[in-house]
Amino acid sequence: MAGATSEIIVHATPKEMYEAVSDFENYPEFMSDVKEVNVKKKGKKLEVEFKISVIKTFKYTLSFDLTPNKKIEWSFVDGDIFKDNKGSWILTPEGKDKTKAIYNIEVEFGIFVPSMITNKLIGSNLPAMMKKFKDRAESLAK
Repeated sequence: MAGATSEIIVHATPKEMYEAVSDFENYPEFMSDVKEVNVKKKGKKLEVEFKISVIKTFKYTLSFDLTPNKKIEWSFVDGDIFKDNKGSWILTPEGKDKTKAIYNIEVEFGIFVPSMITNKLIGSNLPAMMKKFKDRAESLAK
């Protein structure tokens, strides 16, 4: 399985960062690769379908287990190109009104996926994605 981990310090509380990360329906507003989000099941365990466009457009559904203001974990339900997709956000206070956000992802593709797409989905896109979530959480903190 291919995977990556990244961490960032956010000038927002864990609650504000949690709100930015768990507000799936608004991802298309600040994540340009996310074209559409459909929350299929609500509650403590959510099921969310994403339509993503990274060189090619594809869909996948993840099941999320939410621990408010601390952790968001997900596992794969189904989709076009993934065989597995799991990961987490871990949010910990880092001083006054700051959060250390650690993002971890592991994916396995069910079909051959060119390395250009794999690298964009997992590696090279990660710093830009982390910055988008940081900016979103910090805008909620104002």
